Amino acid sequence: MKPFRKYIRSSVVVTFFLFAVTPRLEAQYKQEVKPTKFVNLVPMVGDSDFVYYALSEKSKTTIEVQGPGDLIVYNRVRLEKNQERSKPYYLKYLLDNKRIISEKIGPQTKSSKVTYKGNLKGTPSKADKITIQIPPGKHTLNFYKYKTKNKAHVRFVYEQKAKPHWIDQTPLTALEPVGITHITSKKTQNYYRIDANQGFSFSANNQQRIRVYLRADFTYKMHGNNVLRLVLKQGSSEISTYKITCQKSNKVEYANDKKHIAGALEKIYIDLPKGVDQTYELQLKEPGKSAIIRVSLDVPTKLTAISPM
Repeated sequence: MKPFRKYIRSSVVVTFFLFAVTPRLEAQYKQEVKPTKFVNLVPMVGDSDFVYYALSEKSKTTIEVQGPGDLIVYNRVRLEKNQERSKPYYLKYLLDNKRIISEKIGPQTKSSKVTYKGNLKGTPSKADKITIQIPPGKHTLNFYKYKTKNKAHVRFVYEQKAKPHWIDQTPLTALEPVGITHITSKKTQNYYRIDANQGFSFSANNQQRIRVYLRADFTYKMHGNNVLRLVLKQGSSEISTYKITCQKSNKVEYANDKKHIAGALEKIYIDLPKGVDQTYELQLKEPGKSAIIRVSLDVPTKLTAISPM
């Protein structure tokens, strides 16, 4: 969304408009993030004092953030007396103890603006900056250095984004709604069943992010986990595949389906390719398996002008 412009009142003619406003700001604020678990503090001084955190190959550095937002990770390496340039290494992190990602860091030269504070020897390298997109909800990230002898340090800054405005979608194809009932509240919600032959089609209208609520179908003969692969397609092309390990739910049950047991809720956030309006489809990869899903688009709230008073 474009930033708000200042409206200038003319000294000759003044016209008042009533606006129905629910602003959706792209960035709310930035703040330093302190780990809930770390190895050692590494104080530094430049234009001001600030703190980095030492990385380990075995001990984790843990932070918690509330999405959506962008986590900015500043990476520095300690350079010894005669060392002019750092060796590259990998920063490894786990998102919610599920997804493992690694980013190549460096090489970097010595910093001319930052030094260690206190009795630490050596000189910090220039900072390498990476940005990690955090999906909506509360998330935990664990950071490590990977296969390196570098004395590596990190610092975290988080840029909070506005909460998403989710709008549930109705499939473009003829899919029958499937009702599930929450056992405690007795509240019923409608999902749509998909399999390898029939998917959930929707128009993205140039939106960049969708949210998928998925529950696997279990039969009464299934005793373990149910592993599914959810495929996002555009026409006949497969854009991406998401592997999901599902468990049975003890909180919901099907309202009118006696053949299946509903799976626990799995939330999948998908960033769509940028471009013009497109039609997409979500379906399963495995023949013989099925699941129920709900699909929502993150639709920005626009500034709407109402007739002048």
